[in-house]
Amino acid sequence: MLKHRWPLALTLSALLIGCGQSAGGEPAPTSPAAPATPTSPAVPSPSPAPAPTQSGSTWSDPATWGGAVPAAGATVTLPAGKRVILDVSPPALAGLTIPTGSTLDFAEKDLTLQSEWIMVHGELRVGREDQPFAHHAEILLTNTVPGEDIMGMGDRALGVMDGTLELHGQPRLPWTRLAATAKAGSSTLTLDRAPDWKGGDSLTLASTDFNPGQTEQVTVQRVSGTTVTLGAPLKYTHWGEAITVAGRAVNERAEVGLLSRNIVVGATEDAVQSRVGAHVMVMGKSTARLEGTEFVRVGQLNTLRRYPVHFHQLGSAPASYLRGNSLHTSFNRCVVVHGTSDLRVQDNVTYDTLGHCIFLEDGDETGTLIQGNLVTRVKAPDSKQGQNPLLESDKRPSGFWIANPANTVKNNVAAGVDGTGFWYGLAEHPTGLAASKTNLWPRRTPLGEFSGNVAHSGDRGLNVDNGPAADGSATETAYYDPVTTPADPKSAAVPATFSDFTAYKQRDHGVWLRGENHTLLNAVLADNAVGATFASNLSVFKGGLLVGETPNVGQPESWEAKGEGGRSLPRPWDAAFPVRGFQFYDGQVSIQDAAIAAFAPSSVRQASGVGYQTKNAFPLNPANQARGLTWLDGSQRVYLPAAQADKDGDKSATFLDSDGSVTGTAGLSVTGSALLAGAPDCQVRAAWNASVCAGTYARLWLQDVKGGKPGPVTVAGPHGQVSLTGTPGSFTTVSTTARLGQTYTVTPTNTSAQWRLGFSGRQPGDTLRLSLPTAAEPVLYRDWWVDNRNRLKKVALANLAATTGDSYAYEGGTLYLKLVVQKDKDYAVLDVCAADLCK
Repeated sequence: MLKHRWPLALTLSALLIGCGQSAGGEPAPTSPAAPATPTSPAVPSPSPAPAPTQSGSTWSDPATWGGAVPAAGATVTLPAGKRVILDVSPPALAGLTIPTGSTLDFAEKDLTLQSEWIMVHGELRVGREDQPFAHHAEILLTNTVPGEDIMGMGDRALGVMDGTLELHGQPRLPWTRLAATAKAGSSTLTLDRAPDWKGGDSLTLASTDFNPGQTEQVTVQRVSGTTVTLGAPLKYTHWGEAITVAGRAVNERAEVGLLSRNIVVGATEDAVQSRVGAHVMVMGKSTARLEGTEFVRVGQLNTLRRYPVHFHQLGSAPASYLRGNSLHTSFNRCVVVHGTSDLRVQDNVTYDTLGHCIFLEDGDETGTLIQGNLVTRVKAPDSKQGQNPLLESDKRPSGFWIANPANTVKNNVAAGVDGTGFWYGLAEHPTGLAASKTNLWPRRTPLGEFSGNVAHSGDRGLNVDNGPAADGSATETAYYDPVTTPADPKSAAVPATFSDFTAYKQRDHGVWLRGENHTLLNAVLADNAVGATFASNLSVFKGGLLVGETPNVGQPESWEAKGEGGRSLPRPWDAAFPVRGFQFYDGQVSIQDAAIAAFAPSSVRQASGVGYQTKNAFPLNPANQARGLTWLDGSQRVYLPAAQADKDGDKSATFLDSDGSVTGTAGLSVTGSALLAGAPDCQVRAAWNASVCAGTYARLWLQDVKGGKPGPVTVAGPHGQVSLTGTPGSFTTVSTTARLGQTYTVTPTNTSAQWRLGFSGRQPGDTLRLSLPTAAEPVLYRDWWVDNRNRLKKVALANLAATTGDSYAYEGGTLYLKLVVQKDKDYAVLDVCAADLCK
């Protein structure tokens, strides 16, 4: 029998070292430097693969093999330079190599090819793009010899090394949605369109409640028009009705995806026990066009680089695509795009997978189109089942992990994810094999496109934060601030617009954004614990619809606390958690021109259309604002939970109602601060746990420049006082909200050789009066410039009011200050030093 031959030029296993965004391993091969500012161009349509031109000989013909057809257990290499037509299902092989210049082409008949592994240097074809395969074909990888390592690709591999893989199954409707609610115990689905599905097909039916585990796999018994009869009754109710709120649509209808295809690639059944599935790895100068194929029992548990479908270090790959496939029963991810750009990942359906599903790995992957995919039931690793996260972030995995924003992500669905639907996990520079590409800055790269995506039944819908740290293994807070020239952080901003996003039934947030110059445009966020929070600056929620609760009451598990009417709660372990639509947080952020409905307090929990991030210890910007809001019903507009004693942010929660669409009067502010609420021109709104006040507000802060902890710090004014603990981390700074034009006494518990205090985010001429106890008369410098040319002069206390911010008074152990924002500035800052020049 023919022996396996390794083409010497193709032993490229070093390319694999370090793949998987892990630290360590041998040095990666060098790659051409990517452009400093990657863009996300429209991906060109790849040209159809050419029809075979070689004359074909059949597998079953002994002459093809020089006398004897390969027997069971053989390690086979196709004859050099030949096109072999697979016309029979051969016995299980020990291995199969298709050398450069050779082709294995499936005949148009039902066929099964079994092998321990398959290595493609030439071409492997099942069907053609212009003539999809019409019968049933299976490529099943066995594992009678565990632990093999084929050219560095490991065990049970369908490897494509400088070769071509063409899989073209029949086009099928990949997924659609229900047109009527399918109740628990029912065996009928009514769809919004007539599918081309048939009896025996397997489907995934997405959860429409908070619980991702309510996703179900079902089998078709028969199809009649838009009605699908199932082989067994449903365990859970799946919402399928149209929802309108004051004429505005909220779509929470369950997605139904087809898992069956007429081409099947996967491992044999034993993989369910071993969890060593098949994997397809495309690398080198390869092309893979994969459509109409079912990938099942794929991926290898706890193992880097062993993913179901893996495009590895292809560079620009516009001729390759993955479209119209299904992928299920995966023990390690779904689709990994690594060091590969300009790919198409379209109209695929996934179900029952582990860890991040569709995964762009290192951060140098750009220009890829990710469109129309349905991702269902993505599971977090369970240590009790021997499942370990490949990365720290896999502990709460994502449906879509996007490592570089310069890609197109549109019209996808992430449903039933034990974590985040769409996660922009942006590193400062690419990681892993791309770590040398320090000319790339994902956190400052303009957004390609994010539009029309849907996430539901998980923890968080869209997360733009928590990117990989430099070694790629863990995540860190990630500030996404896109600019025209990413290498220059001071270049012009390029606002990132996340448009037409829908998130519902998320236990944590529909949307969380961290960074600068973001717009969440025309989002529909319903039935979430919190609709959206921006840990951002110069960012806006614009247009769109926020809905507290819809008629989709869900189906809570027996152990869960329930809301009124038996509805499921976002956090059944914390039934009193207040449901909110938009939360103010870091600033400056705003909500504009949005419609809000169905935020009604219940006997179980509070609710409001807008509010502030709760249990917050961090500084807030009182210039955060709302305008142009439309209230579609009698929703409670604001609710601010009681401030916690050690959370300074809770104590300063304030936002501006710029046009009166929250309070009824333009220019008023809503505040939860005890320092402000007692003013005579403030009106208490007991239901809001807040006051509505006139006046103009700024963030007042005090810092111990020498690194000490000033707190607790008492800030007292004419209408109240607060005690501040400090900002977590170093606790060297305290911060609160103050009303301009008033006088406050700031009393630290400790002393410092150099205090720095001020207020920010204001206009020239804005003024704040402060007093500060000091043991001795200090030396003061203005606006960040510790220099005697910028030193304040001393005046009598009676004369301080007439000064313009260049003077101070000191009497009886108390320092008196008048801070004034100077021309061309938006802040007023003073350094208060115990010695000249703070020495």
